[in-house]
Amino acid sequence: MTVDFAKNMHDGASVSLRGNLISHKGEDRYVFRDKSGEINAVIPAAVFDGREVQPDQMINISGSLDKKSAPAVVRVTHLQK
Repeated sequence: MTVDFAKNMHDGASVSLRGNLISHKGEDRYVFRDKSGEINAVIPAAVFDGREVQPDQMINISGSLDKKSAPAVVRVTHLQK
């Protein structure tokens, strides 16, 4: 699944994406990017489980799409390096 595809899914949809965390916007908010585009992501510290992720590291994230906020965000429940 791509970011572009995920943005067009319904609110609450399960999403699984592969790409990079390119910036930290403060607290638990990040910007995730793949070859199709960018999307905001909310990743709680517990999901990182002490792991550090660099912008050049390819990762997989999964969670649910939250379209109640604009722009849409992915509420991440799993992160895999």
